[in-house]
Amino acid sequence: MQDILGDLSFTYWTWFIATLIFLGLEMILPGIVFLWLAIAAAVVGGVVFLLSDMTWEMQITLFTIFSILSIVLGRKHISDRGGIETEEETLNKRGEALIGRTVTVAVAIRDGYGKVKVGDTLWSAAGSDADAGAQVKVTAIDGNTLSVE
Repeated sequence: MQDILGDLSFTYWTWFIATLIFLGLEMILPGIVFLWLAIAAAVVGGVVFLLSDMTWEMQITLFTIFSILSIVLGRKHISDRGGIETEEETLNKRGEALIGRTVTVAVAIRDGYGKVKVGDTLWSAAGSDADAGAQVKVTAIDGNTLSVE
């Protein structure tokens, strides 16, 4: 294998550059995976800085171990804190965010069903009869149907 790879060697700069690349990927791509890889690369860079005669095979082995360790510990830390927190309780729950909001009836509500306009989107609505153009208040959501009054 030495013949295939030639005189392959990594320095601590290789690992610090890898750290920056992983941090850049973390900013561009969704998820928190590259953060843990960046931490592992930075740790290996520090070890290689202190032990400069380390072989590339040992460096890759250390990177693998530190990557797995940082991913496991990072995920455990996030789950112990209750996940990623946000002040927005209805984040990614668009329908729940509409509860309490006044909306306009777009298609008259007859026999309990019609459509309301929220921004530029039409939602199915359930509630007492109302003419198109009437203002109604969203009281609940069931699937993708808004309950209005």
